[in-house]
Amino acid sequence: MARKKIQILDLIDKEILEEIVQDFTKATQVASVLVDLDGQPITQEHNFTRFCKEYCRSTPEGRARCYASDRFGGEEGKKTDRPFIYQCLNAGLMDSATPIIVEGYHVATLVMGQALTRPLSIEEVVDRAKEIGIQDIGGYLRALQEIPVMSYERLQSVVNLMCTIAKTISSLAIQKYLSQKAYQKNVHNIINSVSEAIISTDTTGNVTLINKATATMLGRDPLSIVGQPIFDLFANPEAFREFLVTRKDPDSYDTPPVFDVLKPNGQIFYAQASCQDIYLTKKQTMGLVIVLRDVTQEKEIEKMKEDLIGMLTHDMGNPILSIQRVLELMLDGHLGSLNERGKDLVSLAVNSTHKLSGMLANFLDIFLDESTGLTLYLVPGNMDSTLVESIQQVGFSADDKKITIHFQPGSAGVCTLADWNRFQRTCVNLLENAIRFSPVGSEIFVKAKQKHSKKQGDFILVTIDDQGKGIDQDKQTVIFEKFYTTSAQDGYVRRGVGLGLTFSKLVVEAHGGEIWVESPYQDDAGAEITGGRFRFRLPVEASGTGSPEEEGP
Repeated sequence: MARKKIQILDLIDKEILEEIVQDFTKATQVASVLVDLDGQPITQEHNFTRFCKEYCRSTPEGRARCYASDRFGGEEGKKTDRPFIYQCLNAGLMDSATPIIVEGYHVATLVMGQALTRPLSIEEVVDRAKEIGIQDIGGYLRALQEIPVMSYERLQSVVNLMCTIAKTISSLAIQKYLSQKAYQKNVHNIINSVSEAIISTDTTGNVTLINKATATMLGRDPLSIVGQPIFDLFANPEAFREFLVTRKDPDSYDTPPVFDVLKPNGQIFYAQASCQDIYLTKKQTMGLVIVLRDVTQEKEIEKMKEDLIGMLTHDMGNPILSIQRVLELMLDGHLGSLNERGKDLVSLAVNSTHKLSGMLANFLDIFLDESTGLTLYLVPGNMDSTLVESIQQVGFSADDKKITIHFQPGSAGVCTLADWNRFQRTCVNLLENAIRFSPVGSEIFVKAKQKHSKKQGDFILVTIDDQGKGIDQDKQTVIFEKFYTTSAQDGYVRRGVGLGLTFSKLVVEAHGGEIWVESPYQDDAGAEITGGRFRFRLPVEASGTGSPEEEGP
């Protein structure tokens, strides 16, 4: 890669340079300007004579000769690293150029002059004027006569001062350059110590810089990457191009996307990509910086996990069902009579198989939702019947802790389409959760009512209240996260896989509803109860059935 040229304005603020040149001009009363390597002014043109401003630089040819003269002076001064005194290439006035050198780089030239150490011949002056296209020769000569003749000794003393000023500018620039160089070296070391691939591009997408990890990750020579389009690195270039276009849309990507990246041998690996603009100014970008993280191993582990989940949920279902059927036959007396103790034990086993089937079904549904999306099987039904069946299913667990479940059907009997099998599992999950965290001998209250609000329309609101220890405020959102577990009031840690509430949230939201927890909560009398209140809302189509309660917006 070509080395970037050092620019004087990258090292010293223009305002400081203006102040230095202006002070030099005030002290010497000569014309001065700081120019770049092409002779173009960097600072303002201080104390320029009328002769130079209104005549020598008044025509395109004259201005070009002045810039060429300043460029020539800087180049000659660079050869000796000293001020160079010479006759300007335009009108023949005496000028001096002192190069500004930073670490061996010529970054600017301090030019002073527009002086005379002896009168010029009229013939030579007129010829020069005609060469640059001056029409007002008389005015040109009168402006020339305004320039006083300066002794060469005086010129030399001014040049010596200019040399000191140039060294001061160089010293300031060197300090900033060394500071920047040390900073860039630290940044370079930091970037090269990162294990992720870091790639910068220009605004067209061509790679301008990479770190060591990029070459290692891609298995390519750095020279084969830099200068080439970044899109060539991907198996599907258009997918990455679309990512760069849509990345700023907050709805486009919840997590950094993963792309197929090509190695020279045609092998593909997976890389997670993130991207950020590089700004030249607040409004102008100069390119992008892209970070690629190799997630091939993670993808392989994820695939293994998906295969394992698929195998377990499929292969475990049939054995559990077989066990359940045999236990039910035993309980019904088809395989012989059981004494009371035997009936209790078989009932406990049947209840356990129901729980295990529910856990397995929850696991499978969450897996399907993450893989392909959850498909709902909508059939007619009502919430009252679903809750009655759910309460019957958890009856053994409630009886075991001497917990009474109160529910009065009749307020949510409106018929609507829903995936009622999954809603029954949802209600069972919430009821088992309430039983698990309720003290022995307590009560659980279940309510379901048809309601209406201007914002939500018609919906069924289900409420399940327990009298347990409750849920801390900071845990009331995370309890719905996958694999989250918490402790009961006696310190017992739940031994499930932490998917019951996750599944419940998945089902309710798949129907366009909402689920939440309140803890503590207020009962119907307004008293504050220490416990957990789980609520979910199921939207229903307005059918005119029943009399929905009006709820605030």
